[in-house]
Amino acid sequence: MKTFLFFAMALTIGSYLFYVWRRPPSRRYGAIDAIVPAYNEEPCLEQTLLPLLQNKYVHRVICVNDGSTDGTAQVLARMSEQWGDKLLAINQTNTGKGGALMNGLSHVTTETVFLTDADTFVPNDDGLGYMLAEVERGADAVGGIPSSNLSNAGLLPHIRATVKMPMIMLKRTFQQLVGGAPFIISGACGLFKVEVLRKYGFSDRTKVEDLDLTWTLVAAGYKIRQANRCVVYPQECTSAREEWKRWRRWIVGYAVCMRLHKGLLFSRFGLVSIFPMFALVVFGVVTYAISWTQVTVNHGPHLIAGVLFPLLWVAVVTMIGAISALHHRKFVLMPLASLAVSYVLLSYAIWLIHGLKGLITGREPKRDKPTRYSNVVGTSPMVESSSSAG
Repeated sequence: MKTFLFFAMALTIGSYLFYVWRRPPSRRYGAIDAIVPAYNEEPCLEQTLLPLLQNKYVHRVICVNDGSTDGTAQVLARMSEQWGDKLLAINQTNTGKGGALMNGLSHVTTETVFLTDADTFVPNDDGLGYMLAEVERGADAVGGIPSSNLSNAGLLPHIRATVKMPMIMLKRTFQQLVGGAPFIISGACGLFKVEVLRKYGFSDRTKVEDLDLTWTLVAAGYKIRQANRCVVYPQECTSAREEWKRWRRWIVGYAVCMRLHKGLLFSRFGLVSIFPMFALVVFGVVTYAISWTQVTVNHGPHLIAGVLFPLLWVAVVTMIGAISALHHRKFVLMPLASLAVSYVLLSYAIWLIHGLKGLITGREPKRDKPTRYSNVVGTSPMVESSSSAG
């Protein structure tokens, strides 16, 4: 059933992308201010800010140091001397990501603002232009595609990258076409009309402020769109422990947002974008539980691998992995693609242990910060990965 739904969705999105892919980017250079909140980002901050400072669409970069205790302030001071008015460095006491973004927003002078994270590589290409073109066509907020930064990354980021970008592109575009808006504008890649963001803003009432804001804008009737040709590269977690904590934050935050935005649940957006995400988890858990039990009882636990890796499923994810391999120019992603089932199982486990509790109580765990690592300065994660492929 899930495979059939995937092929139906892929066919729909493929037809749509064929229609819109040739739309040109905007040519309004220097029309965007960019805000980068930073908390203890010393290892990667410079590599994030440099491409933004060089981007032809960016008028000014506003980096808000949210009470960092490492060398973030020193990195900003040094770069401010080099870049002058192009970089506005703000130092504040710690308020949380939402507070840092709103402080940065108060200094924006353009009509549109781009928000990203301090660990995210934003290529100096036409990506922001494609987002800006959506605004020019009437969108109030636009999301891009957060892929994976594979520069200096280990095994887990590579497994994550095998299906991440194509699946985000497929799901969110399908949600826009059928449900009226994509599920989320990621905090790593979002463009907003300044007037809209100032009216509603970010809140720290959840640990998933990007999801909370997206659903708030959908409920208020704003036009939310997806720009699939804007791809950025955030860092991935490099250990299973950090990956567990990050997915726990996402899943519990999703559950809490379902409580906060219960008025959306039975809307067109809710029925297409919110409920199916939860329903697929329930369906997956029940299906695996039944199939594992039947295989164990009838044939023994040694055949469970056949349930985890059915041939049709392996073929599908390998095809998806081939798209990611071509994009990243790293063909090891194809044989790694079937291991992406580990993230499916991870999400199911977290839903059972933490997600349902968050859905019932509305409480979230403390926000944990993943370990940052330094990347190759000025090098695209896509290009760098090709040099180390094989």
